[in-house]
Amino acid sequence: MTKFTFYILIIILIIYIASPLDLHPLIFDDLIASGVLYYIWQKFTKQKGQRNYYSRGRSQTNTKAKPYSEMSLEEAHRRLHVRSDAPWEEVQKAYKERMAKSHPDKVSHLSEELQKKAKDLTLEINKAYNIIKSYKKG
Repeated sequence: MTKFTFYILIIILIIYIASPLDLHPLIFDDLIASGVLYYIWQKFTKQKGQRNYYSRGRSQTNTKAKPYSEMSLEEAHRRLHVRSDAPWEEVQKAYKERMAKSHPDKVSHLSEELQKKAKDLTLEINKAYNIIKSYKKG
């Protein structure tokens, strides 16, 4: 439903509710019109909230770190602080240690800026781990 359609429906329903004319004198049509008005209002605000949620999600994904293809294998090893010839078990151990230190839940009591940095660092660590995993397991 577009904004224009929404506003036209709202105006028509408000005029109908406020007018002394009734289609059926014995039926509480003003109450029915009020219910329809409330339903339309709720539906429109819900759609608007969903649109804002999805557009906010898109803008956040654009600010994330580099995709897998742009991070080299050597850079992934550096992010996890392991040698390039390290066995898979050592990579897993380093990943778990880095995640334990930089997980956003660990800094949830601190400022939003530090929480954002922790989230970005966690994303980088996950990307590095997945790149190494694709090379070691694939």
